[in-house]
Amino acid sequence: MKLRQLLLKGLLFFVFVGVVSVPSFAQLGDVGSILQSGKEDANTLVRAYLEPFGSGFGAGLNTGWTNTAKTHNTLGFDLTVSAGLAIVPDEDLTFDVTQLDLQELELEDGSPITPTISGPSETGPTMAAYANVPFQGREKLVEFNMPEGTGFEYSPAPMIKAGIGLIKNTDVMVRYTPEYNIEDYGSFKLFGVGVKHDVKQWLPGGKLIPVDISVMFGYTNMELGTDFDVMPNDVITQPEDTENPYPASTWDGQRAALTTDAWTVNALVGKTLPVISVYGGIGYEASTFSVSTPGSYPTVIPNEEYQTDPNNNEPLIVNAIEKPINVEMEGQNGFRALAGFRLRFAIFHVSASYTLANYSSYNVGFGISFR
Repeated sequence: MKLRQLLLKGLLFFVFVGVVSVPSFAQLGDVGSILQSGKEDANTLVRAYLEPFGSGFGAGLNTGWTNTAKTHNTLGFDLTVSAGLAIVPDEDLTFDVTQLDLQELELEDGSPITPTISGPSETGPTMAAYANVPFQGREKLVEFNMPEGTGFEYSPAPMIKAGIGLIKNTDVMVRYTPEYNIEDYGSFKLFGVGVKHDVKQWLPGGKLIPVDISVMFGYTNMELGTDFDVMPNDVITQPEDTENPYPASTWDGQRAALTTDAWTVNALVGKTLPVISVYGGIGYEASTFSVSTPGSYPTVIPNEEYQTDPNNNEPLIVNAIEKPINVEMEGQNGFRALAGFRLRFAIFHVSASYTLANYSSYNVGFGISFR
């Protein structure tokens, strides 16, 4: 019971450090302002704003699969709580809105350089969309500021992993974080599977080689969710000229759903001693990141009825758009080099690793292991 409580407390600690205390998770709610721009431009802006978030999660999830190059003996096992932390490159902290293929939006005020979600904690430029309305001339449909960055140039990925040794020096690994709902932040869950296999046993004279040699593969899926609260009053710029025909219940169920799929394959070399194990390796990693926004969201468009009856209708009208965001992007991943160590005290261990890649990352963990 004490061991179980220790591991659960460790997991909750990493969840707190990796999610609750990191403003990037809560910052997802600020993307709601972008939804005012309609589907096409909103997808373009969300892709640019969240790109380091997706690439960082993919890199972070690809860490922590192993803390030695050695496989377990048959039925040996380990249970490890860990947290990955990917570093966002400087060039991914901002982007230029004038370099995007925007269809309706235009830069209204401020510098065109705006933060990504991992960029500086300062508000971005003002964006606006206009339309020619009969009898009125050029009318502003929407206006909003690009969301600020978090000032946190990292992407965290907390997790818990279990591994067991099977025949032929093969480890099967599972990582899992149950779904957590955190007030004012949202929810997340994680699942992954991996395999590590000792290849030294197949080499001529392998028993004489003084180091451990293995290959490993890991796949992880992580889902995040956070609520939105975008109401007509948030998007209407000209109240006296805008009609809102929708009841408040129309906007219930607004939410952002984010999914990351990450996989990695690595060749590892290391040495295991009674207290310390060290290892290094090279490999390849890849990830995909998708974000969608279930629910209905308000935007403002010209009122067609006003064109035929300007005396009884407003020139602008609130329009409901369904699931305006549906973006999928590839992570900026590729070849990687990694190194790490594990310190073991009886059945307990602590570990740390560093991965050099397009999005370099750290991982720290602790747990128990046998055999």
